Amino acid sequence: MTAQERLIGTAEDQVGYMGKRSNSQLDEYKSNTSGKWTKYARDLDELGDFYNGRKNGYDWCDVFVDWCFVTAFGRELGQKLLGQPDRSLGAGTGYSLKYYQQMGRLFSKPEPGDQIFFGDSQTTWHTGIVSKVAGGYVHTIEGNAGNPSAVRAGQYVIGGKNIKGYGRPDWSLVPADKPEEPEKEVDDMTYYKTLDDVPEWYRPAVEKVVSAGALQGTGDGLNVSEDFCRTMTVLDRMGKLD
Repeated sequence: MTAQERLIGTAEDQVGYMGKRSNSQLDEYKSNTSGKWTKYARDLDELGDFYNGRKNGYDWCDVFVDWCFVTAFGRELGQKLLGQPDRSLGAGTGYSLKYYQQMGRLFSKPEPGDQIFFGDSQTTWHTGIVSKVAGGYVHTIEGNAGNPSAVRAGQYVIGGKNIKGYGRPDWSLVPADKPEEPEKEVDDMTYYKTLDDVPEWYRPAVEKVVSAGALQGTGDGLNVSEDFCRTMTVLDRMGKLD
């Protein structure tokens, strides 16, 4: 999974969450609606110095984006990707846009994982995360969207007049996921290194196989499994080794 996919997946899991009318039932998607209290602001407020002050109870579109970054990548890396320092002003869309500008990472064409900004020449009023770019449209996941306020999916014509730009994190900062190693099969079979190690009830059959030259029986070179010894014993009893 790419870093962009991790971010987008985190945001998509929140679609349908509705803002709360009070500081209650913040973890419920559909309860105590609708308003400006959210689990997203609560969680970031609890970090103590993420923003320049507590943000719960205020507009939360940018707080939602920041929460997705911190949830997907952890605080330290999330802040680096957003270009935000401790005690940042990043809960405000205009300030977030400026953080990207300062990094030289504000673009006019969208890519999945970008932070999209909406506004005009005077102000920036809304933001979200680009989830897909296809067919001349940019698809988004946005917090504090619609009425009642909720996390919603959006779709806009690329180049729309209210799209101010796309903040693009430096995804090279995200360590690549290590491929999962296949589980190693545990071999709990008993092995016998020498003829002396072979139990006496298997030994006559194994000795015949060694005498026939099919196995090396000196030193530690035998190394046969109990299954093999059992099979040879059955064949010996059937007269197949004579």
